[in-house]
Formats: sequence, C-alpha cells, structure tokens
Amino acid sequence: MKRVVLVVAGLALVAGVIVLRDTGGSDLPTAPPPPTKLKAYSGEQVLVPGPQGRPATPSKVVASPGSHRIGLSWTGDAPAFEVRWGNRSKLVTRPGTQLNGLENDREQQIEIRAVDAFGQRSQPALAKATPRADNASYTYVDRFDSADEPDLQRWRLSKRTDCARATSGDGDDHDRLVISSSCGTRAVTLRSRTPFVRGDDESRLVVETDAPGTGGKLLLDLVPGPVSVQGEPVPPNTVRATVSTDNSGNSIVELVPDGTAVKPIPAAVPGMTVRWEIVLTPQGVRVERNGDVVATSPFVPAWREATALVGVAALAGDRIRAGVDLIGFRTAKADTPAAGPTPQVRVDGPAGTDARPLADVTAGQLRIALIPSRESPPVTAVEVNGVEVPLRPAVEGTPWKPGAEYPAVADLPKEAFADNVNVQLVTQERIQVTHTDVELVGSKPVAQRQAGTPLVDALPTLADPVPEVLDASGQPIENGAAFNRGRVVLEVRVNALDAAVAGLAGFEIRLDGNHVATVPTTADGPAAAGRWRISLNTGAMRAGAHAIEVKAFSTDSDVHPETGYVPFLLKP
Repeated sequence: MKRVVLVVAGLALVAGVIVLRDTGGSDLPTAPPPPTKLKAYSGEQVLVPGPQGRPATPSKVVASPGSHRIGLSWTGDAPAFEVRWGNRSKLVTRPGTQLNGLENDREQQIEIRAVDAFGQRSQPALAKATPRADNASYTYVDRFDSADEPDLQRWRLSKRTDCARATSGDGDDHDRLVISSSCGTRAVTLRSRTPFVRGDDESRLVVETDAPGTGGKLLLDLVPGPVSVQGEPVPPNTVRATVSTDNSGNSIVELVPDGTAVKPIPAAVPGMTVRWEIVLTPQGVRVERNGDVVATSPFVPAWREATALVGVAALAGDRIRAGVDLIGFRTAKADTPAAGPTPQVRVDGPAGTDARPLADVTAGQLRIALIPSRESPPVTAVEVNGVEVPLRPAVEGTPWKPGAEYPAVADLPKEAFADNVNVQLVTQERIQVTHTDVELVGSKPVAQRQAGTPLVDALPTLADPVPEVLDASGQPIENGAAFNRGRVVLEVRVNALDAAVAGLAGFEIRLDGNHVATVPTTADGPAAAGRWRISLNTGAMRAGAHAIEVKAFSTDSDVHPETGYVPFLLKP
C-alpha cells in the first residue's frame, strides 16, 4: 500500500513539473514558495502535543582548537543544539561539532544552547578558544590551504567515472581540500606522487580529515607498487586501514594484513576532523586515532617504498563529501618527481585520433586496473598509440581471477608522450577496464593547479520525517497488520546525522489526503530534530487501507520540504 501511495504522488509531481516548464513564457502561475512559519491546528478528535519545560543547559563543554578550526564537544540529551560564534550560528543534532574557516590567532567566543522538539532554547553554555597554525614537523606535508587545491605536482585523484572531484572547499571549507563524490560504493582515491619511504625505526602516514561521514568509509593504503585505485582484493603486502561508519554514527576499524581491533571507536561526530595515523615499526603496524591505538598487526613489510593512497566511499550508494585538512609523512626523505602535462586517455578509442607530441617529457607510465570475466591467462601486453608494450602487475603476486580487480602498469613508448593516448588491450578475452591514468615525467615541472567547486555542496538540509502508527498504548503495530478502529497514536521522528541541519518550522499531517493537524516547532527559533506523538481517532473511518502523509517545512524558503508516508489497515 505504501508503494502505491508513493507512486501516485510521484506521478502527480512529475506531471506538475512538465506543465510548469512548458509555459514558454506564458502567464501560467508558478508554485508559491513553501511556508517558513506554521500555525498550530488540530482537527476534530486529534490531539497534538505542545511545548513543556525548557531543556537543560549543555554542560562539560570542551573546545579543541586546530588550524583554522575549533572542535567542540559537550554533554546534553536534547534532540538538537544551537551553536553561535561571532555573527554565525548553526543547528546540530549531536553533542559536538566543528567550526571551520576561522582566522588563526583570533579568539572565538562560543555559545551552545540545547533545543527541544518545539524550538525552545536553554540558557547558553559558554566557551572560548583560539585556532592556531599547525607547525608540527613532517618529512613531507600538505595542508591544502591554497585557493586552487590540489597541487597536481603532488596529488592525483583516481576515479572510475566522472563522478568525483577534489577541489578547494567552498564556504567555511575554503582553507581545506574537499573530496566530493557521487560514485556510490566505489572508492575515490587521492594518490600521493611523493613516495612513502620507510625509515629505519618508526614511519608514519598522517591524515587529518572529517571522513568517513555517516554511511561512509575511509581507506588508507600503503601499496608497494604504482597503484592508483583502492579495490578488492587488497594487493599483496599492502597495509590498509579501513574505517567504516554506519548511518547511526557507529564506527569500526579494520587493518590488513592480520590486524586486530584493540579499542572501540567513539561514536562519530559529523564534520569533526580526526587525526588518523598508520604507524610502521620494526615490531609491526598500528593504527592511531587522535593518538589512541585502535588496531595493531604483527605484519612487518619487507618493502622500503610504497604509494600512499587516501580514499573515501559510501556504504550504500549515497553521496560523499569529505574535508581533508592535512596529509603528512614522517618517514625517510623522498623527492617528488617533476610531473609533465596530463594527457587525455582513451581505451579502444577511434583509430587515427590526432596525438600532438608533448615537449620536455622524459618518461611515462600507464596505470590500469582490469577485471577478467572468466578464467584465462593474464593480459601481458597493451598497445599504446599503435605501439605494443609489455603489461605487468603493479604489485608482484597480485592474483588474476574472475571478478577481482587487477592493477597493472606499462612503461610508455615515446609515441605516447602526447596529449592523446589511445590504449588497447592485446587479448581476445572480455576484460573490464575500471581505471586508467597516465603519469608523464618531465625535465621541467608543469604548473598544474586549477580552480574548481565541490560536486556535493555543504548546505544544511532538512531531515526526513519518519511517521509510525502505534496502538493506543503507544506500542508498535506489526508492519502490515490490520487493527481495530478506535484511538491510535501517530509518532513522528525527525533526526539526521549531518554536520549542520536546516531549521525546522514544523510539519503538517494529512490523513487520506485530508489536513488533520499542523505542529509548529519555532517557540524560540527553529527546532532541528525531535519526536512527537499525535493522537488520532479512527472510530468513524471505513475498514481497509489508509495512509498518513507527514510533510516537514524549513524556516529557510530555499530548503525543500521533506515528506514521509505510513500506510495502515483497519479491520471490518
């Protein structure tokens, strides 16, 4: 029944869009903006809740300054909190947040208020902190605070389709790198062009990032070979730390090879920067989170040099936006090779494609990832701009088997030192190519910075309302089960695990299309989350299927309303 309601509503919406767009400048009216303030209303025999006592003031506030940012945490059990600093404010749904884009060495006065389901505010908890520049020592470090990040002399973004970007951030993220992706569960990978070279004692890969967000993954790899992607299986002798966070904010960390988690990961705070480190020692490998050891492995790599990869992915097809504040090495010193121009790469492109030679290129390498469809011998050659060259595994010992990603590499002939590179596999087998990139090295470095904007914006959004029908005692009714007519309870929940959420003006309730109640949530200002119980009387309703629609509105007219549906069945 729920599916039928949704489909019908969707058809009505699509038809409306077609009519509005087919005006051709005519005088047909446009839809009015959604309301940003609601008036309380309850129909006959409908009981709606109202504000009660004000929420308690948050306590135990901790302010942790960093470079251009301040992390905040506190205790409190309200459904939401309002944070104010300077002339800025935001609403969050967890007892913690991070203020970004701050001026270093300038003290910030901060107020934190609890916000209940009706928008009532508590008295403020006060804090102050001063962000400071990070001057810690690294062998190699990038703080990504230029206006046109990333520097392609240092980094390359690997993606399987044009579904991701790495750019300087927008808004409060202007002094950090933002990786944004709509690639779903496929990892989007930032590859360091500077080798990670182990020292004699302890070596560290350090990453400061707010990834993974809720419903996401963060992958940190040290791969002993020229690999650009983070697929499955993990290449032999690779160290990989994976941090996964579900939609409730629960996180786990996995370390391969032979890793063991030694400490639970605290619940994730959306948008909060965490310092992750992979530490290599003569005794093994460990993963640290903000200085605490969370996973260990007895594995001691035999390799001395590796490629560092930092990747993000969604757990269930959602979009990802990750802020990166710092990536650094504490290792033996290594030089970054001078990068030449970046050519256009085509797989099985049209014959005769023009390819103009590039000056000052001294060497080149093709990096490619393949997935065989069936048992077959590995592909050992590739044709590049008409010249056949050997193809070898990027990491020795990588298995060639159906369904498994196989990263490979080929040294390019001089005919491929061009602005267009056409690649053809030398095989009769059906092979899926999941990634290609060409690395050209020149005698003179080529400046490769370009401005861009994130693919996924950081604007606050309204959380979806989730309605549920309960019996008269407030207990859940089994999904799809019919029940007797009479008094029932509609519970509406609004919550979201985001770095910031839009203000909630309130919501309307419609029963079988009829408006039966409106609940405003702006007593002292907008709410952001909460739980409400509305009493409905179904005694006079007919037997059979019915549906309730709950539509939530924001106090910001630019934020689209969100709707939730719940069907129910009445017995004869």
